[in-house]
Amino acid sequence: MTNKKENIRLLISLGLAGVMVAAILWLIGKFSSNLTPSSNSMPLSSLEPSSSLPEWMSLGGKILVTADKTADKETGVQAFASNDFATAVTKFQSSLQINRNDPETLIYLNNAKIGKSPALKVAIIAPIGRTLNEAKELLRGVAQAQDEVNNNGGINGVPLQLQIANVDNIEKLQELDNEFVKDSSLVAVIGFSRNEKIYNERGLVRISLTSPMTQLGENQTQPGQARHVFYASPNRDNFTQALAEYIVKKERRTNVAICQASTQQERSQEIKKQYADLITKAGGKVTDIECNLSAPNFRASDFVNKAIADGAEALLLMPRPDKIDSALDVARESQGKLALFGSQLMYGEKVLKFGQGDVKGMVLPVSWHHDANSNARGGNSFANKAVKLWGGQVSPRTATAYDALQVIIAGLEEGSTRQSLQKVLSNPNFSATGATGKIQFSPSGDRQGGVFLVKVEPCESNKSCSSSTGYDFVLVQ
Repeated sequence: MTNKKENIRLLISLGLAGVMVAAILWLIGKFSSNLTPSSNSMPLSSLEPSSSLPEWMSLGGKILVTADKTADKETGVQAFASNDFATAVTKFQSSLQINRNDPETLIYLNNAKIGKSPALKVAIIAPIGRTLNEAKELLRGVAQAQDEVNNNGGINGVPLQLQIANVDNIEKLQELDNEFVKDSSLVAVIGFSRNEKIYNERGLVRISLTSPMTQLGENQTQPGQARHVFYASPNRDNFTQALAEYIVKKERRTNVAICQASTQQERSQEIKKQYADLITKAGGKVTDIECNLSAPNFRASDFVNKAIADGAEALLLMPRPDKIDSALDVARESQGKLALFGSQLMYGEKVLKFGQGDVKGMVLPVSWHHDANSNARGGNSFANKAVKLWGGQVSPRTATAYDALQVIIAGLEEGSTRQSLQKVLSNPNFSATGATGKIQFSPSGDRQGGVFLVKVEPCESNKSCSSSTGYDFVLVQ
């Protein structure tokens, strides 16, 4: 009988113990779930090992811009990959003493200062393997914005971390888009994309540096779907209209020949048609002579001779970044017989360096010029800081990239999640201050505001020149 009672007591004790254990486990689970960030909490990034990132992505553990490699930079990257952030900071600082114009190192330096501390992470798509100069101009803009905000205490006390993604071909963009939307530690992306739709569907903000043409409908959302893609540059319509009207109404050139990137691509054809329509509306016309800079048998002299024979008075150059050399060949062959005009892609050091007198007088539209915003809040400040930081004047692409990150920074100050960032940027009253002054978006996600026209001119001996080539882009008043 005694044994029976003891067995009953034992069973009761075990049962109570089981209930207590279950209760404790439930409480632990409940407490843990409260600590786990939900989709609405701040997605603070934790530093991933360099080996876990694809070879074309880096926070500081890989050199992507190999053209700017130094011994100190290599040592800094190795230290970063080993989580020796103190050494990485020292080495990156030393490398910048050697090459102050290297934006990748400045980004890695600021990331190394963060180390494993919580941070807000933004991905930067840069065409390093495709058009290096364009990529470096972009990286200078975001590097300057990151450096400024982190040196001022971060975003509500949280530092900003940048992850660089190298794009060396268009096909890789699709893979990048898929990687980014799956990375829950990312709050936003800056750069070109091949898939606008995936960002809207998966709820990740992306700021593009260039705006699509509205006719192509690239920035379309489904009914009831929140817009997540915004543009740091004015709509392309603004650029084409400003230049078309200047050609006909200001320069009095009524017969224009257009040399485009390709006669096969839909985008290239659409841009040419828009220019043709606007030039016609202004009182001019576009010659029927075709010019395909991408054709394997393209000869600049043949096109120029045919255009002149057809009565052309002006030449509009619209190359892709990888066909700027071909566009310069056309300018060279014109020998001053045709007034020169160009798309915004013709704004760059390469055009001045290799074009020289062949492109003298060429007029093109840009989103920013260092002399255009001297009275705008933030405009002069950016230009002056850029000169001190990089050792010279910067391009509109750098200013636009700076603006793109300033938009994200301003948005994150109001709410540090993907969802809250999207809501802030979509608010019609939202504005941020950047290199180009006040930044606001239209309901379609386009940057509001106009453009500026610049002309290639020889540098004047009594004025500072932003280029070492002897030529500069001068603001058309």
